[in-house]
Amino acid sequence: MIPTSLASRLRSAVALVQEGSLYALLFLLPFSKAALEITFGGLLVTWLFMRLDPKTRTHTLWLQPQLRPLLAAAAAFLAACTLSLLASTDPALSFRGLTRKWLEYLALFIIVTDVGSRPGVARRSLGVLAASACLVIFEGVTQERFGYGFFRNYRLDFFRRMTGPYESPIDLATYLMVIIPPLVVYTFLHRGAARWRMAVLTLAVISCLARAASIGAWLGLGAGLVVMGWWRRATRRSALTVLAAALVIAGTFLLGTGQASRLFSTSDVGKQDRWAMWQSALRMTWDRPILGQGVNTFMANYLRYWVGGQQQPRYAHNCYLQMGAETGVIGLGTFLWLCWCLVGLWRRAMRWMLSRDPPDFLLMGWTAGLTAFLVQAAVDTNFYSLRQAFLFWTLAGIATGLAARNAAQPSPSFALRASERPRPSSIERVGAPYGGLQNA
Repeated sequence: MIPTSLASRLRSAVALVQEGSLYALLFLLPFSKAALEITFGGLLVTWLFMRLDPKTRTHTLWLQPQLRPLLAAAAAFLAACTLSLLASTDPALSFRGLTRKWLEYLALFIIVTDVGSRPGVARRSLGVLAASACLVIFEGVTQERFGYGFFRNYRLDFFRRMTGPYESPIDLATYLMVIIPPLVVYTFLHRGAARWRMAVLTLAVISCLARAASIGAWLGLGAGLVVMGWWRRATRRSALTVLAAALVIAGTFLLGTGQASRLFSTSDVGKQDRWAMWQSALRMTWDRPILGQGVNTFMANYLRYWVGGQQQPRYAHNCYLQMGAETGVIGLGTFLWLCWCLVGLWRRAMRWMLSRDPPDFLLMGWTAGLTAFLVQAAVDTNFYSLRQAFLFWTLAGIATGLAARNAAQPSPSFALRASERPRPSSIERVGAPYGGLQNA
C-alpha cells in the first residue's frame, strides 16, 4: 500500500505533468505535428490516472449538471459519425477518420476542459500563446527577409504570401486570426511597459495576418471583434482600434504588392474552385442525405461528384458542407448542436464575468477567437487540418473550463449571508488532491 505522503506527491506530480503537457501543446502547436500527438498522450495518460485514482475519480467537470447538454451533444455527434460507417463508401477509411480524428479531438476537448477549470490556467495559457506567437512572427519575418523561414525553411516564393511555420498561408492566417482577440485581452491584463510590449506583439501579429492575405481569416477576425465590441464600451473601443489597424496594415500590404485586385476579384481561381467544391459537397449530400457518404470519405468521393476546377481529390473548403456530405443531415445537425451548446455556455459565463466589479474580460478573448474560427470554417478546411483542429479543441477546452467555473455563479448584486452560501462544489474542488493547484 502506498503511503499517504507518497501518494499525495505522486498526485501533485501527475497534475504538474498534465498542466505542463497543455502548455507544451500550445507552445509547439504551430511548429510540429508530432509534438501534438506526444503532448496529447501526456494529457490522456494523466487524465486517465486521475479517473482511476479512487480519491480523484469524481473530480471532473463532466459530472456537473450544467455540462450535461454539452456532453449529450458531443455523444450525439460521435454516434452520428459511427452510424455513417454503416453507409460509408469506404468503411475502413471512415473507421480511421472516426478513431484517429474525431474521437481524439473530442477526447482532447474533454481533458483540456478539466485542466482549464483550474484557476490561473487560462491566464497562463495566454502567456504561452504570446511566447509562441513571438517565434511564429520571427519565422515569418525571416521568411520575408531571406526568402525562407528560420525553423521550417519554407520558401516565400512558393505562394508569394507569408506562411511562417505552416505549409499554407491560410493555415498561418487561421492561427493568427484566432490568437489576436486573446492577445488584445492579455494586453489589458498588463500594466506599464508590459502592456506596451503586448500591444507591439499584437500589432506584429496583425501585420503577419495581413501578409498571409486570407479573406476568410479577415472575415473571421471581423466576427471575433464584433463579439468583443458587443458587450462592453471599453472592449468596443479596443475592437474598433484593432479593426482599424488591421485594415490599414492589410491595405498597405495589398496595395504595395499589387494583390488587391486579385484578392477581391470574383474570377480568382481560388474562389472559382471553392464554388465548384461547394457544389460537389451539396451533390454528395443530396445523393445520401441521412447518413452521408461516410465520415472521412469526402476526398475519396470527390472525383465522382466533380463539377469543375482542379480535377484532383480535395476538401470542400467549407467544413459544414463537408460534414453534411460525410455524415448527412444527422451528423451536421448534431455538430451544430454541439457548437450551439459551446457558445451558449461561453455567453452565459461571459455575462457573469463582465458583471463583476471590476469586470473580468478573460473569457471574452477566448470566445472571440473561437468565434472567428467557427466563421472562417465556412470558407476553409479548419476542422479537417490537424493543427487547426487541435488549436480549436484545445482553446475550446480552456474556454469551457473557465466558463464552467463561472456560468452557474449567482448575480453579483445578490449577496448571500455566510450561513446561506452553498458549500464548494466538486468544480471548485478539482485539483484539490493535487498539491493545491486549484489555488495557483
